[in-house]
Amino acid sequence: MRSYRHFSKLSQLAASVGAFVVVALLLESGGIYDWAGRLDLGPERTVALPVATALHRGLAPLGIERGRQHALVELARAGWSDDPAALAEANELPRLAKPMTPTAVVAMGTTGTAPLHTATGAKPATASTTITRPVPLRADAAPGLSILPSIPAIATSGTRTVALAGDSMMAVGLSSTILRQAPHYKALSFVHAFKSGTGLARPEVFNWQLEYPAMLKDAQPDFVLVAIGANDGQGFVEDGVTYPFGSEGWKRIYQRRVQAYLDMLSAKGATVVWLGLPPMKSDIYDARIALINRIDYSVVSASPHGIWVGTAGVVGDADGRFRDFGEIDGHTTRLRQGDGIHLSDDGATLITTKLLPWLAAQQVAKPAVPVVADQEGVKP
Repeated sequence: MRSYRHFSKLSQLAASVGAFVVVALLLESGGIYDWAGRLDLGPERTVALPVATALHRGLAPLGIERGRQHALVELARAGWSDDPAALAEANELPRLAKPMTPTAVVAMGTTGTAPLHTATGAKPATASTTITRPVPLRADAAPGLSILPSIPAIATSGTRTVALAGDSMMAVGLSSTILRQAPHYKALSFVHAFKSGTGLARPEVFNWQLEYPAMLKDAQPDFVLVAIGANDGQGFVEDGVTYPFGSEGWKRIYQRRVQAYLDMLSAKGATVVWLGLPPMKSDIYDARIALINRIDYSVVSASPHGIWVGTAGVVGDADGRFRDFGEIDGHTTRLRQGDGIHLSDDGATLITTKLLPWLAAQQVAKPAVPVVADQEGVKP
């Protein structure tokens, strides 16, 4: 009798576990598919991806994945998620059209053919003057590739201070890669001025105008590397008025905030190197980021203090679209984090290996000219 009850309990336990596994597979086939796609190249991905793909496609006709995505969006709308892509999809606003293909002008290099917009001798612009006279919003997409312009070389035995500013787009991937490569560039010193989960759309949550000077402390950066905007694909409220994302009022106010941020970064003479946001995995989120890039580009390209650096043509595919993997030194490697938003260390390396030598270029010391004396000891 005891053995029968023991067997019954084991059967119930096995049935419960089996039912749980089946329900989990039904509800999370999309999550399993995403997880398998995020695995690095290797035996695990080779086995997991085909199985997850077959499961996901087999359950697709049931419509469970649509319900799951709807539930995740509702949770994001209720404030249970701070994921920028989820927030973008949770926004109850008209969806933007798919972004234009970034204009591929030239590969990011240091040919020096483009002049530097230098602030030398110029009075720094202020947020107040910019707000009253906003620059026209460019109609074209932000370039996905850029030429790094000529900048003054660092004096022999001198140093250049570079502030790393922005949100998680700087904090994840870029900053860690820059700081890991920093020992190879003795002429560069870096200041941390970034914070994840921030942006320019919600100053009531994090006010960069107040926080950035505190981050600098006594540092006086010569250049500021900026990567920001991943959390800004959302509507906001100003003076009691709600501005849906992408509306004319939203674009006007967000442009003012970008300009004020740029003016603050360059107020003491620093040159701002603004890194365009890379293409994103989610089509909805990517379209919102494309608009943010266009606004940033309009402001930065019109400023004598700013340099725009496109990244879509560096970490994206041939058309500047999202890609997970790419070739580095003949090896296939992951370029993006599993969230489809942030750069991996290898993806960031594609950018930093161009930026850091450009920032660290030093003046070449002139060789000494020997002085020859004649037989009488008189210099010729």
